[in-house]
Amino acid sequence: MNTTRQTQQREKKSQQAAVKLLQPELLAQLGNLELVAKAVVEGFFTGMHQSPFFGFSQEFAEYKAYNDGDDPRFIDWNVYARTDRTYVKRFLGETNTALNLVLDTSASMAFQSDSVSKLQYGKYICAALAYLARKQHDALGVTLFDDKIREVFPPASHPDTFYRLLALLERTEPADGTAINDSLKHLIGTIRRRGIFVMISDFYCDPEELNRQLQALVNHGHEVVLFHLLDRSEHDPAKHMKKMRSPSTLKDMESGDQIKVSAEFMRDVYPQKVADHIDALDKTSIRSGFTYVPCNTSAPLDDLLHRYLLLRQQRR
Repeated sequence: MNTTRQTQQREKKSQQAAVKLLQPELLAQLGNLELVAKAVVEGFFTGMHQSPFFGFSQEFAEYKAYNDGDDPRFIDWNVYARTDRTYVKRFLGETNTALNLVLDTSASMAFQSDSVSKLQYGKYICAALAYLARKQHDALGVTLFDDKIREVFPPASHPDTFYRLLALLERTEPADGTAINDSLKHLIGTIRRRGIFVMISDFYCDPEELNRQLQALVNHGHEVVLFHLLDRSEHDPAKHMKKMRSPSTLKDMESGDQIKVSAEFMRDVYPQKVADHIDALDKTSIRSGFTYVPCNTSAPLDDLLHRYLLLRQQRR
């Protein structure tokens, strides 16, 4: 009994350490996106989250010989004991696909009140999902946009694709204004191979127009995932503005326009507008078959990954 209790305590400490490691402020100290991606994904599984792997269904199909890069969680140790050979279970739905990562790099994504900006956190999401997809040998691609398409890295399965994708993200800086729907018009027509379309943005746009643009992808068999990324202070700015009692002047990070707002507006009206916008995006996504994942830059990455995989599984 004591041994069992000690084992459970060690496992609990290991899980707590993994969760702590995945806090954004600690990830920011790792230095590069490859280390962040590895820490997030491996820390996620160390934390014992029971979620399906990125492209796996849960219906067993057949065995295949184990190769480097295969997920060791699917090794059948009973077969190994009988044959002295290592096999992994394959599941229906375990097919190579194309992962299109689409990251908003506009000026508003540079905003931060915590340890990392929205853009940096978006890079973490891209790196973690790319790391997961790489383990399954899926094709990886990334598109960067602000008021227009800035960079297009078409999905590819070459072994060095993951590192080239990370290098592109590493050197990316926030740019100008946002024109999400105009950028989507140009991008959607270039996507040929069906796969998973993951868009990461603060989505300061009309939800209905966004839906109209993305519906074309769904109609052609793509899976659409929206990571709605906000800074914690954007939900309730008055709480994060020191002693805001008189009118203040706020400056738009993209247009440079300035506007005077009252403390009452920031305390009572603005948070409700943000909540209404989130609700509209959520309802639009449900209606259209998108996977909608709201998130903020203070959340541990393993929690985000866990919620995403569960939501994706529920959409199937």
